[in-house]
Amino acid sequence: MIKTNTIAIEPFELSALEQLSKIIGDRYTGSGITSFFHKAGFTKYQHDGTTKWRFVYEVLQDIQSIPSGQYHIVKIIQVLCNPQEYINNGDYHEEIVGQVNDIIKFYGLKISLETGKIVYTGQKDTSLNRNSQEVKAFDSRNYHEEIRKHGRDLFAEGRYFHAVFECCKAFDKFVAEKAKLDKHGSDLMSAALSMKGSLKLNKQVTETDRNEQEGIMHLCMGVMRAIRNPKGHELALEWPIEVKDALDILSLLSFLFRQIDKSVYWG
Repeated sequence: MIKTNTIAIEPFELSALEQLSKIIGDRYTGSGITSFFHKAGFTKYQHDGTTKWRFVYEVLQDIQSIPSGQYHIVKIIQVLCNPQEYINNGDYHEEIVGQVNDIIKFYGLKISLETGKIVYTGQKDTSLNRNSQEVKAFDSRNYHEEIRKHGRDLFAEGRYFHAVFECCKAFDKFVAEKAKLDKHGSDLMSAALSMKGSLKLNKQVTETDRNEQEGIMHLCMGVMRAIRNPKGHELALEWPIEVKDALDILSLLSFLFRQIDKSVYWG
């Protein structure tokens, strides 16, 4: 480790650089990535039209390979989390900071939401050494394929907060696409699954049919209000989630995915 300003920072592992690359790739366009690295002081890098996150991943590896490279990575992270880059979009800034903090906590680091600067906490979260029994518990649930797609890798890394959050976002998109609606959250669920909505779970002839339709609608709205919306405004470090709770929430989401699977679009 190299000491600078009395703070020693370990080089970032490739898995951490990969996760940071995906965040940056999602955040910026191709030309935006070039501008991003210029702001960080690395003017020689220009996006070449390849897959954004893979390009960023290669650049971060290159930057970290130079002397004191990890401190250059810290500088890049601080540019990514600079609040002035998110004027009039504070919610998105909180989401980005939360995702970054979920990665750098393993190095005893944390981004300040107010300043966008990295602070040294002195407490390394070693939960990445996860219990394989927890992964087995995930696999034993026989989740819907979308839950496995969006949640398993994050869950296996011990990132339960983001496993749940990503699956909630995936469900929101899943419903919006099938209902052909440009809405999100509880408003989307109400518009798509109400008695006059575009997604029908049954023929809505009997009282039982109508109760099922409205019941699923309220469950979907509840998930959006209780899980997706609050988590979109909280930092992962400030909203810890227990393994058993994460598994149960994912089970509910899996059930709802299957309900939407069987629904019929009625435009």
